[in-house]
Amino acid sequence: MPDHLKRHATFLLCAAALVSACSTPADHEPDPPARTTKPQTTTLPPAQALTPQAQGKRIHWSGGINAITPEEGSRQCFTLLHATFDAQGVLQWPRNEQEFIACGAGYYDGNLVAQYTLVSFDGRVAGQRMILGKPVPVIEIEALYRHSDCTQGNEKIPECYSGLLQPRKP
Repeated sequence: MPDHLKRHATFLLCAAALVSACSTPADHEPDPPARTTKPQTTTLPPAQALTPQAQGKRIHWSGGINAITPEEGSRQCFTLLHATFDAQGVLQWPRNEQEFIACGAGYYDGNLVAQYTLVSFDGRVAGQRMILGKPVPVIEIEALYRHSDCTQGNEKIPECYSGLLQPRKP
């Protein structure tokens, strides 16, 4: 074998050894996840949130807004059709339609939260109300996240905002 090929082969072997030395060994334990202050939520669906045992349970629910109503004491309530996200992050609408109501202090920007807006809530089960003769759970809002269905590249348009929203204080 000519000398230049031997040097080339030696160089490749050294490069391979260097790359393998820099990679993480399989038995290396990953760093523990950073602690978050976000409390644990349950996977409780709205239908099960109507039981007395569900009172005060923390939930994370998503859905599409059907109606927004102001309430006494500078509060705002949303009536929503419940939805879930699959493993790929795609919104799924359950076959058995479930509604819920989410209420909280303050008012959200009407340009960002309106009928048909897709949102997620963190909150606590706070009771139930009747909608068209059917009981639905009510949650007390702790956090509201707005999802955007805008196309990529339109993120600068205010109506395309996706993220955590804060209510305007009364």
